[in-house]
Order: sequence, then C-alpha cells, then structure tokens
Amino acid sequence: MSSALMRRLALIPALAAALVAPPTRPARHRTIQSATLRFGEGAAAVRVRAYFEAWNARDMDLACAQWSDDCTYEDTQYAGAFEGKAALEAHLFKVADKLPRSFAFVVDELSDGGDTVGVQWHVENGGEALPFTRGCSVYKADASGLLVSGFDVPEPAPLKPGGAGLTLLSVASKLIAEPVRAVPLACFLIYCQQLFLAEGQLLPGPSALQLDGATWKEVLDLSLNFWEIGPALFPGFPVVHPGLEGIFNVVLAWSALFVGFAADGRKPRDPILPTIAGMQFLTNAFYLPYLATRSSDDGVVTADQLGPLERAAESKAVPAVLAAVGTWSVAWACLARPEFGDLAARTDSLAALLGGDRLGSSFVVDLALYAVFQSWLVPDDLKRRGVEDGLAYRALSLVPFYGLAAYLFVRPPLKIEE
Repeated sequence: MSSALMRRLALIPALAAALVAPPTRPARHRTIQSATLRFGEGAAAVRVRAYFEAWNARDMDLACAQWSDDCTYEDTQYAGAFEGKAALEAHLFKVADKLPRSFAFVVDELSDGGDTVGVQWHVENGGEALPFTRGCSVYKADASGLLVSGFDVPEPAPLKPGGAGLTLLSVASKLIAEPVRAVPLACFLIYCQQLFLAEGQLLPGPSALQLDGATWKEVLDLSLNFWEIGPALFPGFPVVHPGLEGIFNVVLAWSALFVGFAADGRKPRDPILPTIAGMQFLTNAFYLPYLATRSSDDGVVTADQLGPLERAAESKAVPAVLAAVGTWSVAWACLARPEFGDLAARTDSLAALLGGDRLGSSFVVDLALYAVFQSWLVPDDLKRRGVEDGLAYRALSLVPFYGLAAYLFVRPPLKIEE
C-alpha cells in the first residue's frame, strides 16, 4: 500500500467525525476574534481556527502564517493540489480578491484528533447561509503546530469547476453587490452580438465572421499607417481616407490612455495590463467585461506596492503624449491628404464610407462607448490616492478623451510609504 494511500486512510476518522457531527447554527452577527487555545484543543485545532478567522478578515498574510513552508493544500473543486506555501498564498490571494468581504466561512463543528483536525463548515453572505456551500476539511499539523496539509471536500459537483467556478461566483457576487455592473456587461453582450454576429441591424456590412478581402486590406492599411507616422514622413504608404485614419488612431490613443489605471490591476488583483493590450485590437470587447468583473478598491495604495510597469504608468508623460497623438489624429483627419478636398467634402465622403463599412462604423461605436465608460475607473483611482472629495476630478473625467487625459495629468500622486 502506498504511503500516499496510508496518509489518506489516516484522515478518514477525523473526516467522518466532522461529517456526522450535528451542525450548530452560529449567531447571525459575527466578530473576528483572536484564536485562543480552547480547553482540551491541541495546537493544530488552534491553527485551524486562526486560519478560518484570518481568512474571513481577508488577512491572507496571517492565514498563510498558519501553514508550513512545505505544505500541501488540496481542494477537490480543482484538478490538482497546491504544493508549497507560495502556491497556497497565490491561491488564497486570488480567491480573496474575487469574493466580496461579506462572504465568510463558518465553522459548524470541529473534531480535534491531536495533529489531525476535521472541520464541518458552510459559507455565509452577510450572515445568511448560501445554498450548496457546505463542506468538510481535514488538516494535519507538524510537531511545531504548523499546518502541513489540508484537504477540502465541498458539496459534490458533477464537474471540477476550479477557476471557472470561482470566476462565475465572483461575477455573480459582484453583480448582486453592485447591480450597476450589469450596465457594461449588457453593453458588452450587445456589442459582441452586433459586431461579430448580426447583419443588417445596427452596423452596416457583413458580420465580423464573414469579412471579405477588402475589409482585411483596410485593417492592414490602417495598421501600417499607425499614428499616421509613416504616411506623414515617407511616400509609398497605403492611401486611406484621412477621416477614417483619424478615427482609428484616436481609438488607439484612447485605448492606450487606460494604462494610467495600471495600479487597478496590481498584484494580487486581476491584472489590467493584458486588458489594455487587448483593447488595442478589440477595444470594448476587452474593456467592458473588465468593468463588470474587476474588484473594487477600498483603501489607499502606496507607490511601493506597485510593480515597475505600474509605477511607469503613473508618469504624467503618458497622458501628455497620448493627448498629443489624439490632437494630431484629429488634425490629420481635417487637413491631411488634400486630394480628399476641403473639410465639408471629406466629411461627406467619410459619412458615405461609414454608411457601408462595418469596420469604420465599429470604430465610431468604440468612441461612443469609451465616452460613456471612461470615468468608471476614476472613483477607485481617487481612493487609492486618499482623495475623499474628488468632485472636481470626477467632473473632469467625464469630458471625452481630453478630460481623461487631463485627469491623469493633474491627479494627485500615490503616497510614499514612510
């Protein structure tokens, strides 16, 4: 018989004790208390109680401190075990970031077997028990009392949802806590349906799944004329309607402006930089779901908590350069390529072009959605900077494009930890 199987069999008595013990309903109001040695409880039981209490307080550093460096933690909702304290720490921080603070694990019964502890628990949201969230866990401690293994068995599910299940639970809980998140989520669904699937409805031309060669050539030509640098300096670049070039490059500059909120995705939160990178290609197909699923900030953040890229994104050069790019693109649309006539003539030809061009008309939709949702990240950004009354900043961020650039330029810097 393998040693792994022997260890599993050794856990059965504690797990069975937790399963058959009658559940006791805890009080509706909860306070986090320090875990103290209860009469007759061993060091492992004290560690387990401290772990649950720290988890509920979202003090993940304290929760991880209950485990040994070479610990193993297995949750049967996931395909594999988390080996080592670093892997466990990353998992705990990820879970804590995705679930609201109103979620708490409640210990219904604890069975103390010395260095092995069985726990029966359930999950509550704001003091109300959630359905299908009961479970049992078995923990083992070493000679020093630190936890060396944990084995969680939630209520059975036909599949192992793992991270996908956590993501769905996170989105659902955030929508319940902040119903306004449904607005960008609904816009995202409509945006994708209209852009990629629908034909003959809100946008002209064939769907994105049936684009012809001319559309792909248009994409290539616009990409080659990125920020209009090539056609402004060198001959031989593709000739595209200057109005369409201007719109395309304003969309790119506007998308890049959101890098100023890189601190919103600092570790251990879900990173925003991949979203911003995706926005350079699919714009609101990345931005809108991020608004619906991101975790809210609730406190001051210091500059030393950021990574190198996030600190670089705090530079005032970012909004200054991108505002200049946007201005250059508008000027290009109005004045470049004289063969397209005066402002009135190029406006008429641009309107005719957009009336039958799925790609160009989608850029206009992107501009409209950015104008509506660009300020949604500002309130939490002000919280990170310790700004209590930020009415002027918020009003400034409502001005499309230039207001966002101005906000990123004049906002207070992050505090430096003393």
